[in-house]
Amino acid sequence: MSVATPAVRENGARSLRLGLVLFFTALSYAIFYWAASRFYYGNATGLLADLGSYIGNIAAALVDFRKGVLGWIGGILVALANFAPFFALVYIIGVGLRILNWLLLEHPRPASPNPLTDRHFRNIFFELLMFTALAVFVWWIVGNTVTNLQERKIASGFDFLSATAGFGINQVLFIDYTESSSYGTAFLVGLINTLVLSFIGIVLATILGFIVGIMRLSKNWVIAKLAAGYVEIFRNIPLLLQIFAWYNVALKPLPHPRQSIVLFDSIYLNNRGIYSPKPIFEDGWGFVVAAFFSGIIASIAIARWAKKRQMETGQPFPVFLTSLGLILGLPLIVFFLTGMPVHFDYPHLRGFNFQGGMRVIPEFTAMLMALTIYTATFIAEIVRAGILAVPHGQTEAALALGLTRGQMLRLVIIPQALRVIIPPLTSQYLNLTKNSSLAVAIAYPDLVAVGGIILNQSGQAVEIIALWMLVYLSISLATSAFMNWYNAKMKLVER
Repeated sequence: MSVATPAVRENGARSLRLGLVLFFTALSYAIFYWAASRFYYGNATGLLADLGSYIGNIAAALVDFRKGVLGWIGGILVALANFAPFFALVYIIGVGLRILNWLLLEHPRPASPNPLTDRHFRNIFFELLMFTALAVFVWWIVGNTVTNLQERKIASGFDFLSATAGFGINQVLFIDYTESSSYGTAFLVGLINTLVLSFIGIVLATILGFIVGIMRLSKNWVIAKLAAGYVEIFRNIPLLLQIFAWYNVALKPLPHPRQSIVLFDSIYLNNRGIYSPKPIFEDGWGFVVAAFFSGIIASIAIARWAKKRQMETGQPFPVFLTSLGLILGLPLIVFFLTGMPVHFDYPHLRGFNFQGGMRVIPEFTAMLMALTIYTATFIAEIVRAGILAVPHGQTEAALALGLTRGQMLRLVIIPQALRVIIPPLTSQYLNLTKNSSLAVAIAYPDLVAVGGIILNQSGQAVEIIALWMLVYLSISLATSAFMNWYNAKMKLVER
């Protein structure tokens, strides 16, 4: 009678584990398909037909460049906005990738003869069980919602995005929009307005927050107390009240267009907004843009070279001035060499309002000021805490080396403080982006305001709310991913 060797027993255990994992994976897919057919589609072929149509629509949108870059992106988003096939693809691909990861990382590891005592099998089994149960619940709740909507004669789906909007929007950036455009285009306008407001607000709040945070640590009593007063006042006033204050107290009382405040001879400030010259780019401007990005790339390369050189020789290099010259000077040289390929459309008063030029609406200004000032108070405290977290010995060592206080702050303190600052700073960026939805209170045409108009006209409440949640979730995840990457770049690397 032969006795199985340990190697044979190990191979048998691993084969049994692999077979069980593949069986439960196939069972998970089968239950997923059954739940979709039973609760949502009502027939056995609905999911497959919907997936085929969905992939075809996405492929058609990917090759449709007739409406420009932003129109192309909008077409792709509209094609993607179909919950059932999108959820099915996410589940199929997600489970497949998880199983592939298990095969590469966990399957080669030793297996237990009893699968119930094998932690590598138990982990993937309970994951599949959780995924399957969640998928069945989603199909049930969505199918039940669709059935209730149909019984009440309320249309469901995202086909309404191609219908004519029929309303105007007082701030349209980067794309063409008229009242005859579709709901999908209007929604894209609101998304762009939200992204522009959030991006500019994050940049300004970061700059202001860093300045105030450093001011709070100043040895000058007046500067420190002014910074502390700013933080304590604006941090403790609700953001919505600050939005109303900037809009109704600071901007509404401005004069009418005929009595506009003139700034720099061609910028006009009144209660309808800020009117300034609008740049009209001509042939050759692309070379200026290319020079600008080339300057950025060259600056990054020089910064890395200078850091390596200083680590090896101890000799510093004027990276900031060099980068400034490349980023600003190089495009300026190309600008003049290409014959200054830009002219300006100046605003002029005609009747009771200004015509031409570029207009910044009061709602945008009020939102930007409120979000920047409010969020900067929290960033200031984060910066102050991060700087105080750096050991005092680092300051003494920097001063002992002969560094000025500015050099000490820029080269020694801030780089170390960033490791403490970045994680909570990410939360403030996310908060600012989500707080921008308060713009609906003063009728700024952001994502929520435009979506609200679409909801009132079309009655597609479930779809609009789902799009709101999906967009804000995507923005937040993208912001978090970028900040996590930057945090990993700034972490302390041990030798």
